[in-house]
Amino acid sequence: MRLFIVLISVFTLVSCGVGDKSEEIEFGSVFPNSTAENYFNNAQTVTVEVYYEPGAEPFTGNRPNGSPLWDIFVDNINAMFQYRSVPPTINIPTTLSDMNQMSFYNRTNWTTNDAVNLYRTVRKNTSTATNAVFYIYFVNGNAESGNSVLGFNVNNTPVIMIFKDVVEGSGGPVVQRFVEQSTLVHEMGHALGLVNNGIPQQSNHQDVANGAHTTNSNCVMYYKNEGRSDLASFVQSYIASGNTVMWGPEVLKDVESYSN
Repeated sequence: MRLFIVLISVFTLVSCGVGDKSEEIEFGSVFPNSTAENYFNNAQTVTVEVYYEPGAEPFTGNRPNGSPLWDIFVDNINAMFQYRSVPPTINIPTTLSDMNQMSFYNRTNWTTNDAVNLYRTVRKNTSTATNAVFYIYFVNGNAESGNSVLGFNVNNTPVIMIFKDVVEGSGGPVVQRFVEQSTLVHEMGHALGLVNNGIPQQSNHQDVANGAHTTNSNCVMYYKNEGRSDLASFVQSYIASGNTVMWGPEVLKDVESYSN
C-alpha cells in the first residue's frame, strides 16, 4: 500500500488541541459522547457535517484521473472503521449541494474557542453514543496562532476548522485540492483519537516532541514542514497512484486493536 503525506505548511500545535486547560475541561463537558471509545466500539453511524462561509467553499468535483475529489476523504474514513465487527454506516457529503453554507462572519482570526462557539451556533445534529457526528467548518481568515495553519481540530472534540485562505495560498489549482483533502484527513485523525490521543499505541511510534503525531514520515499523521518543491513532488506521485489511503501501518494497527 502506498502512503502519502502533504509536504506543505506545518500542521501546527493547534491541530493537536487547545493549550488552555480550563478550555479543555469546558469542551469535554460540551461533547460527552465524542470519544474514541464510542467511535470504535459503540457508534452505529458516523456522520460528517460540512459548513462553509461564502468565499470559503470546499473544493468538490473530480480529480485529474476522473475520480471524485472527496473520495480521498471518504476512503480514509472507511479505512479507519474497517476493523469494526459491524462497521458503522458512514455519511459524508461529497458535493457542494450536500454541504451547508453559513453566514459570512468577517473574521480575520479564529481561536479554538471561536470554533466551539461556532459549533454551538451552527449544527444540525448532536453526537450521541450511537451516532457520532463530526463538524467541519471552512472559514475565511486565519488561525490566531499563525497564518500558515491549514486547519485544526479542537482537542477532545469533533470540531474541525479549515482555513481556506491558507489552502488557496499553498500552490496551483491542483495542488490546493490535494492539500485541502490531506488536511481534512489529518485533522480527522486527531478528532478520532490518533496518535495516542484516545487510542492507545500498539507500538512506540508517537513523536512526543510534536504531540499527537507519528514518527512515520510516510503517514499523514506525521508532523513536518517542507518546502513548495517537495509538495510538487508529492502531487506528482499522488496523481500517478490510484491509492488514496494516507494512514501509516502503525496508526492502522492501533485502530485495529482498539476496534470492537
